[in-house]
Amino acid sequence: MSALSEFGRAAWGAFRWLVTAPFVNRRIRDHASNRTEAWEMLSAHSKVLLDTWRVDVTLDGPTPPPGVGCVVCYNESSFADVFAYPLSIWPYVDRSAAADSYEFIPYAKAAMEKAQIEPVPRGNRNGTDALIQRMVEAVRAGDRLTWGGEGGLSGIDGVKRFRIGAALIAIQAGAPIVPLAFFGGHYTLRLGSVRVKPGTIRARFGTPIPTDGLTVDDARALMGRVQREVTALYDALRLESGFQSPKLP
Repeated sequence: MSALSEFGRAAWGAFRWLVTAPFVNRRIRDHASNRTEAWEMLSAHSKVLLDTWRVDVTLDGPTPPPGVGCVVCYNESSFADVFAYPLSIWPYVDRSAAADSYEFIPYAKAAMEKAQIEPVPRGNRNGTDALIQRMVEAVRAGDRLTWGGEGGLSGIDGVKRFRIGAALIAIQAGAPIVPLAFFGGHYTLRLGSVRVKPGTIRARFGTPIPTDGLTVDDARALMGRVQREVTALYDALRLESGFQSPKLP
């Protein structure tokens, strides 16, 4: 596959997604009657982009059962992982957090409300604390929440250090953390690249990690464990996909 072809598919797919995003968001706002319908529309929108990029998505591992509150904590290496996210896991979660930058897309705020996706207010400690408390109550009520561990796209073939937000929510809600690894985004569309390669993004759920008996003082240690579990899942997916581990400097 030529570099020009890879660039052309990347550019055309991104252009189509950006141009159609406001219309999809408005349709969700006006016509989605519940969260499931909203997520189905978001997933269809992402699928058009990934089909243009010739990127497939698979999912395996023990999925979280409905009605049992938990915090699903995951990694993301590139924008390809971002678009694989709704295609892979939306039937197995009830509520999500996302970067507040998505709100700049027209009608996105209304669409996110319908899909029960709450923006994380970057640089606003009071706002973030309030969001965490809302998420704690939702998980206590039985929602399956997704929360990015790295706080953004890592841009590496691996898993960066996890922040403690997911642990704070899980500990205060008395709920387990479910590790989830995404692998393949770094190989299909590296962060900062303008070329997309055909491939598969694989997502895998791991074994839930209990938080019984933990306090918020244990949040850092808990996230260290979650990060190690996600890294192990990521490394297993890399090996199964036929890629070698990156060389250490």
